[in-house]
Amino acid sequence: PALVLPRRVPSASPGPEAVTAAASALALLQSKLKGPSWKVTRLARKARHALRVLGGVDPAAHPALAAPFAALMAHVVGPKAEGRLPVRHALGLLSQVDVAAFQRAAEMWKAAPAGSVPAGLAAAKTLNDPELALRVTALLAERPDLRDGSEDAWTKRWAALKPHVEAHLSGVGQSLAAFVGGVDAGSDAHLSKRLSRLGA
Repeated sequence: PALVLPRRVPSASPGPEAVTAAASALALLQSKLKGPSWKVTRLARKARHALRVLGGVDPAAHPALAAPFAALMAHVVGPKAEGRLPVRHALGLLSQVDVAAFQRAAEMWKAAPAGSVPAGLAAAKTLNDPELALRVTALLAERPDLRDGSEDAWTKRWAALKPHVEAHLSGVGQSLAAFVGGVDAGSDAHLSKRLSRLGA
């Protein structure tokens, strides 16, 4: 039987209060991007939880969410003087909403000046499956060493996703080893470590 990729976010029917709370959490996160990293991490976690309650909505479909969400995605590659949102936090937010938001963000990031495009993004996009690309990119960007979860949790998520990635690659005549080997990590030691874990 064909593999069925489980939902990232449980279904929900959010009311206006939940949407407003999520919009406020996003706006607060943006306002503190120039603050200490621990505070940005804490606020990003709160915003992620607020979005998850909405059941996987597309932020663009809600006027209250569209602007603050798009603004945060722009801060991933925006001027450092205005405060940047670490890509791992951006992907954490994107993992709680409809995959269309990831597609828009990825196009925005790809158009950014060389050197500011998130590492691993181009490689994941070669999967030609937006949902898998989002999940793989998020795994590559995650930093358990910075208290963004744990190595055990990362390993479990990859173990659950790996069969889907392998099946997809096999269907287009590729292998996981070839995919991992085709990613240029450059001087990014963290990305190199994540890639080695993907291929393990």
